[in-house]
Amino acid sequence: VPAGPFFIKMSFKLIYTADLHGNEEFYKRLLKKAEQENCNAIVIGGDLCGREGITINKKIQNQKLFLENFMIPLFKEFKNKSKNKEIYAIMGNDDFRINIEVLENAEKDKILHSIHKKSIKLSKNINIAGYSFVNPTPFRLKDWEKPDFVGDKIPQQLFLEEIRSIGEENGTIQEDLKQLKKLSSPKKTIYVIHAPPFNTKLDIITTGAHVGSKAIRNFIEKEQPFLTFHGHIHESPKMSGSWKDKINNTLCINVGSSYPEDKLNCVVIDMENLNKIEYSELK
Repeated sequence: VPAGPFFIKMSFKLIYTADLHGNEEFYKRLLKKAEQENCNAIVIGGDLCGREGITINKKIQNQKLFLENFMIPLFKEFKNKSKNKEIYAIMGNDDFRINIEVLENAEKDKILHSIHKKSIKLSKNINIAGYSFVNPTPFRLKDWEKPDFVGDKIPQQLFLEEIRSIGEENGTIQEDLKQLKKLSSPKKTIYVIHAPPFNTKLDIITTGAHVGSKAIRNFIEKEQPFLTFHGHIHESPKMSGSWKDKINNTLCINVGSSYPEDKLNCVVIDMENLNKIEYSELK
């Protein structure tokens, strides 16, 4: 892995995690670690909320309450103490898309940056951009699913019905990423993309199959951003033995999830030196 890009002159530290799934202790540990390491940025790559509730409406409501009553107030308190630290987040495919307005409102209040389909300045010479949609899964919740390419067949479904909290968004992951790359130079952008790229150490499920996104892989191969963050496939780092992989010159990271173990997986990165990344499982 090369040292950080030549255009980063000053030390800039960030902490990255994903797939917190509403675990309040994990959120607290994340912020504590960010404080200890004096990180400039906290980045969360999707699946913010839990899935408690018997009915779909109850699950949607519970996620909204979690965001409004726990996550946002926690971040607000943190920001009041740590004015120079910024928080960047996207939703993941386990989060109901109708609740994204809670993140957008928190962004207006300068509590966090909701970065799905946006690219914003992270530091003087670097942008950070986010993308929540994943390639279709066999499971029911379809809020954040899109095909990789026009004409793709969807995988065999385990359930007959689809669950959506909001109308289906048309288009493909390939088309969306084409739009996203117009917002900032990919080589000077960190991409936070919930789904991992296909056929890497980051997208292996327990059967040993690779289930990542081919469109995301194509995008990384072609545009060569210097760093990408992913999540979604919890067990992949355990299956492959690695939480990072390279696609040509791009460093790609999926810290995975140790669930049901009580450990928060995260990395702390000093952007001046991508050779020195500290991986932790916080207890």
